[in-house]
Amino acid sequence: MSSKIINEGLRPLDLSDLVYPFFEVDTYKSKMGEDKDVCVMSFMVKDRNPAKDLMEFIEKGYGFVLDADVGAGENDKGEYFVFVELKRSPKIAEEIKEITQGVKRLTGIDEWEFRYHKSKKTIAMTEDSLEKIIPSTPNRYELYHRKLKTEDLKSFFNKTLMDDFTLDGNVITIHKPFGKHYKFELIKEDTSDNILEDIQTSPIINDQSMSEIFWLTKVIGDYDINKFGDDFLFTNGDRSILLKRIEQ
Repeated sequence: MSSKIINEGLRPLDLSDLVYPFFEVDTYKSKMGEDKDVCVMSFMVKDRNPAKDLMEFIEKGYGFVLDADVGAGENDKGEYFVFVELKRSPKIAEEIKEITQGVKRLTGIDEWEFRYHKSKKTIAMTEDSLEKIIPSTPNRYELYHRKLKTEDLKSFFNKTLMDDFTLDGNVITIHKPFGKHYKFELIKEDTSDNILEDIQTSPIINDQSMSEIFWLTKVIGDYDINKFGDDFLFTNGDRSILLKRIEQ
């Protein structure tokens, strides 16, 4: 294991009280490749100069690190992120643990915690917990995030009476009672304002569109629905998705 201090200007505990004792994994997108192939680890540091020191230590100290970088700007508390990109592989848990052991010599942090993706839950870091939670292959990553996306979209359609809900690529299928099902292509998921900004057209209001919206409300549920071209904007509370119906 490589845990020696390799920066000439850095000594043990030089970054004491400057790095937070937790990190995030797969919360941010990779610059080096597809997210299914590259894992992004992120630390939070209290100022820019120590963030740069940490970045250089990790980048120069570990041959398996693809890239390390300091975020372009500070957050509203003046803190900076240090991003570390690693190849997604069965060794990912071992490599993350090795990095934290090296950073421990700079910071004195003995016990680390981490959060995965968009989860708010903080977990004590062990090699076992890393192996259980972080997808270690591209296939496992895709399966995990497909399941996550399916559950997220299913929660959006909480006003829909359904037997099942499936997501295949960008195709949503809502399985209704008595064997009926309806398919839609997922165009975009965002806030209404962001989606409308991209559309930049007015909703279609005529007898045909109103008839289609009435039918969708009847079979899918009581959502705020507007039609733009061939697409329908569904809004539920503060969430919106743009869908195109797939004729069957």
